[in-house]
Amino acid sequence: MLHRQKAILQLLQSVGRLVSPAELTAWACLLRHEFPSSGGSAFYDFVPYTNGAASFALDQELGKLTDQGFLVRDEEASFTVAAGAEFQSPDDLVQKDLSRLVERFGDGDTEKLLDYVDNAFPAYTVNSKRRQLAQRPTADPAVYTAGYEGLSIDAFLNHLVENGIRRVIDVRNNPNARRYGFHRSTLQRLTGRLEIEYLHLPELGIKADQRQHLDTIDDRKALFDRYETSTLEENTAAIDRVAELMLQLPSVLICLEADPVCCHRSRIAKRVAERTSLPIQNL
Repeated sequence: MLHRQKAILQLLQSVGRLVSPAELTAWACLLRHEFPSSGGSAFYDFVPYTNGAASFALDQELGKLTDQGFLVRDEEASFTVAAGAEFQSPDDLVQKDLSRLVERFGDGDTEKLLDYVDNAFPAYTVNSKRRQLAQRPTADPAVYTAGYEGLSIDAFLNHLVENGIRRVIDVRNNPNARRYGFHRSTLQRLTGRLEIEYLHLPELGIKADQRQHLDTIDDRKALFDRYETSTLEENTAAIDRVAELMLQLPSVLICLEADPVCCHRSRIAKRVAERTSLPIQNL
């Protein structure tokens, strides 16, 4: 069981009552941002959604914990720890923070709790239908690129929202991923929830069998040089399309690698910048 899941179970057990998803999400957001432990190792990240701060990963894992018998969900979708559920406690610092959290915010007044989170973190209200305390940014025209390596889906999407991105252009050849949220169908669904368009251009990707034995920077450079003279030369229409899209709406080329130098998207960005005269900006 993941450390963050232990923290959520301990939190619900400490409260000892049914807890709504909105209340639990608000607690998790506060634990992440306002307490010394930040919830422990690899705790949840958050995005601005229709009710304020939300975590797609938390929602997904609550479903898994319910299916595994650790949680019970009532007809109103509120959660409590299942009778007889056994799990390891989180570390001492997290437990102390959980106790403080319940003491400060565990009175059951959900509206007051949500107001507190909104006021403390107005950036999470930019998509809110409840209270909008900040405006969603819009990026200046540029050729944007981003890699999701090392990030949760919520951290990645929040980064895009914070930078004013409105369209994702996925240039992975085969957009499958073990990490939750980055498989094509899931990514398309989650970006849509945040009013970010999703487009997949597999013809601009590099097939897996060509990505073998990339042990050095020179290996990658050689691969990308071949990619430029083959794939990009053969797909000028796709490059033209990306250029047009970049001029229409703040858009970002996405792939796995955090460092754009280690990713073929840098070569795509170069071609697009030549066509549009826009600067390249790596998020």
